[in-house]
Amino acid sequence: MPVQPSPQLGRYRWLLCFLLFVITVNNYMDRQMLSIAAPAISAEYNFSSSDIAVIANAFLVAYTVGQLFAGMFVDRVGARTGMTLAVLSWSGMTLLTPFGRGVIQFSGVRFLLGLSESVNYPAGVKVCAEWFPPKERATAVGFFQSGSAIGAILTPVIAASLIVAFGWRAAFVLVACPGLMWTPFWLKYYAPVERSTRVSDKERSYILAHRGEQASVAPGQRIAWSFFLQERLVLAVALSRFLEEPSGWFYFTWLPIYLKNYRDVSLINIGFLLIIPFVTLDVGKVGGGWMSSRLMKQGWTLDRARKVVMLISAVSMAASLPAIVAPTPLGFVLFISLATFGHGSWATTTQTIPGDIVAPRFVGTVYGITAFGGGIGAIIFTYVTGKLVDTYGSFTGPFVIAAVLPLVAYAAFAWVAGQIRPVQFAEAAATHGSRS
Repeated sequence: MPVQPSPQLGRYRWLLCFLLFVITVNNYMDRQMLSIAAPAISAEYNFSSSDIAVIANAFLVAYTVGQLFAGMFVDRVGARTGMTLAVLSWSGMTLLTPFGRGVIQFSGVRFLLGLSESVNYPAGVKVCAEWFPPKERATAVGFFQSGSAIGAILTPVIAASLIVAFGWRAAFVLVACPGLMWTPFWLKYYAPVERSTRVSDKERSYILAHRGEQASVAPGQRIAWSFFLQERLVLAVALSRFLEEPSGWFYFTWLPIYLKNYRDVSLINIGFLLIIPFVTLDVGKVGGGWMSSRLMKQGWTLDRARKVVMLISAVSMAASLPAIVAPTPLGFVLFISLATFGHGSWATTTQTIPGDIVAPRFVGTVYGITAFGGGIGAIIFTYVTGKLVDTYGSFTGPFVIAAVLPLVAYAAFAWVAGQIRPVQFAEAAATHGSRS
């Protein structure tokens, strides 16, 4: 019988989740710096919207391809080594950004930043799969991923203030430092649950007691990376992320430029206004994970709990439609805030599913495959947005697309996925073998 949670078990697993939360804040601050600094950089170098799209897509291309291989990298070297190397690398790339002098140089640094930052989520989801049982896992993933929203909340205010006070180059240097300070703590406190000397025996037993279902379907043999590409549920998550994540990246990339150029908002006021949608993004990330876990504790199946939260999230993201006609910048931001709430909730749910369906040693690989789908969609939409804005001088088309895509994503997932359940390795291998 599985061990039931109690205060006596200990909460060491939540300390590790907190460390993931902290570095995710830093991860998002580093990547978001460009969008806040974009008006100043564009003015200095006379960049067009298409130029900014090229620079943004350099990050996205590397981030997308990187996640595909980062998952396998983390599964091979472990989260301890993988995260350490990644954090040192992305902090270094942020320090190098001020040395950019043109589109090619900025794009090169952003490419390397995206490559290193791509490790964060596969590693984080892997750690949550290792250290948390299924009924806590979505809450844990939601909590650590809420760091992205906190980073997005802090970046506009901090970055705008630093840019105004010291210039955009100094702002990049200062924002790069926290990652370097975090690394020693990760090396000190993290180890796989089976080998950790800091976790209590009771807590370790509680965590490992819930591994039975996944262990029974994932025996010790090596599983080829291509095997997961044949799994219907893995492909369904990748497809849904391909269709939904362009909306999230659209808000992260283009809101500062839209507010400044089309709503005539000052840089400082942009920083304060953007606190609101990123607070609701944070609420969505934590709330979506909490709701899914809560429904399961009340007796809902994993399949039903995850899908209901995804549907509510997709409907919420349609709020970018009325945002277009909002008469004031504040009204616009409030509608967008409902959309970012939905994106946060959706992201937590879809990014938890790899941990639901495979054993921890495969989570990084499966996460990378699904994240690759989301990144490809974001790359395409970022490029299309830049072209539409330069051609028509309006953001109306992109906002309409951002509202519709999540609903299409949910419909595609529900149609393709079938029931959300652990991958049946032996059964699936026999099926694939009979086809060959």
